[in-house]
Amino acid sequence: MDPADVKFDHYFTYDEMESFLKAITSKYPDLAQLSSAGKSGEGRDIWVVTLSDRRTGNPDEKPALYIDGNFHAGEVTGSMINLYAIKYILENYGKDERVTRLLKRNTLYVIPRVSPDGAEVYLTTPETLRSAPRPYPFPNPDDLEGLYPADVDGDGHILFMRVKDDTGEWKVSPKDPRAMVRRAPDEEEGTFYRVYVEGFLREHDEGAIKNAPPKWGLDFNRNFPYGWVPEVEQAGAGEFPLSEPETRAVAEFIVNHPNISLALTYHTTGGVILRVPGAHSSKESPRQDIQAMIAIGEMGAEETGYPCVPCFEEFYGGGEGYSRGAFDDWLFDHRGILAYTVETWNLAQRSGIHQFPTREKSVQEQEEDYLKMLAWNDRELAGKGFENWRPFDHPQLGEVEIGGWYVKYVIQNAPHKFLEAECHKNTMFIVRAALTLPRLVLDDVGYRALGDGVYEVSAVVKNVGFLPTYGSHKALELKKAKPLTAEIYACAQDGQDEPAGIEVIGKTKQEIGHLDGRSGTTAAFSHWTPRATGDQRVKKVSWVVKAQPGTEVTIKVRGDRAGCVTETVKLE
Repeated sequence: MDPADVKFDHYFTYDEMESFLKAITSKYPDLAQLSSAGKSGEGRDIWVVTLSDRRTGNPDEKPALYIDGNFHAGEVTGSMINLYAIKYILENYGKDERVTRLLKRNTLYVIPRVSPDGAEVYLTTPETLRSAPRPYPFPNPDDLEGLYPADVDGDGHILFMRVKDDTGEWKVSPKDPRAMVRRAPDEEEGTFYRVYVEGFLREHDEGAIKNAPPKWGLDFNRNFPYGWVPEVEQAGAGEFPLSEPETRAVAEFIVNHPNISLALTYHTTGGVILRVPGAHSSKESPRQDIQAMIAIGEMGAEETGYPCVPCFEEFYGGGEGYSRGAFDDWLFDHRGILAYTVETWNLAQRSGIHQFPTREKSVQEQEEDYLKMLAWNDRELAGKGFENWRPFDHPQLGEVEIGGWYVKYVIQNAPHKFLEAECHKNTMFIVRAALTLPRLVLDDVGYRALGDGVYEVSAVVKNVGFLPTYGSHKALELKKAKPLTAEIYACAQDGQDEPAGIEVIGKTKQEIGHLDGRSGTTAAFSHWTPRATGDQRVKKVSWVVKAQPGTEVTIKVRGDRAGCVTETVKLE
């Protein structure tokens, strides 16, 4: 496979994805390395691609951005965005100045498909599922009574069934026979329906139809330690935090890479960038972190067209209905990593429907929204995103009609013709987000001869990046960001096997604290002189050393999240 020929016009199966990753990392060995974070429940590798120019330093010693996709099995748009970003960044190294700077200075860790087992079921069968094809929470789900999803008519899709029922809450819209709208509270005359997922029933007794519990109820995005609660309080939680091999692999990868300051996790659907926290008010988090996330989120909004909103206050409404055990909350509240959940693709948004801020809509507004989506489908997809209702003789229910949206690749994921555009605009956000990471530089590196082979060697350490060298104030609170260190050592010169020795009067390695970034200064411009804020982005370091004239010494400054920078000076 030549990666240059790969097209983003469909969703990749696991084998396609794996072949692509192996081919592109082989093509760019200095810029990309393929590794496995662990194995899925069915033994598939959870692939990681590390993007960085190894010729400019160890990738694990550079400031890093983490991205992933396909945390949920059916949200395959996220994995395609990750794969597209890998291809775009590698192919534009040396051509695009921003991409080149990014890989020289920084590292991107990419896990395109967190749920490979579930995605394979989603992509190769009519089934849908949340995360993994493992029975949960019931060990024998095929014994559970109720309606379960199935391809009843054998057309390769699981759609919807509408069944005539005088107790039904739905009726056919007079404006479009495809649309189902709410029955008015006082409406008694007419034909009414109940609407169900296409499927069969277990233990049907001709009475009320109830849905069977999902056979695969795990939700990887409810299985992380922060705020975790058991299944009775949070559906999909798992038996205990990080009980699943996939979530455990991701968590261990994060913990083993302390250079990560920022994370983007790609989901569907919503057309919105959600910034943490999602489990409590933003007011309970460091103000500087919220300001930084607002600023970075604005860049995302510029590139994608998705609004960036506070997850707890706006997406969850500030109440008790938030998700427990979420990955992004664990990243921020346990690891001090600034995190965004990017909900990509939104049919309603594409159809011109009001989205944010959220509010309750009237029955009339709901009908108009449905009609707008159908009109978009007719205009952009030649009507192929919706199956017209057609009669079917159900073996258990008798006369029904089957039809509705092709949910997988119209509602939940971008239709194929829109996939590449969705990937591209999100990749532009990824590139810009990576360039906000802390960036150390050494200025004014020099020395002053004190006589008798004694020198004072000094340098000015600066953080010229947007984020501070500690990544976030939350990381400082959690003690997840070690202070910067500065050290001096002699280096070997031409013709030498060993470096000439130097004697450092004092400590060779100094702990110098942290340096702030521009993210701490997001207030509007004022003509008044600002008060001192304690913001420190520059620090001078120095050593007194004894050495022979002509000795070359190197100054090295490093931090877990800030990376590593060195400069060499020759003592005369």
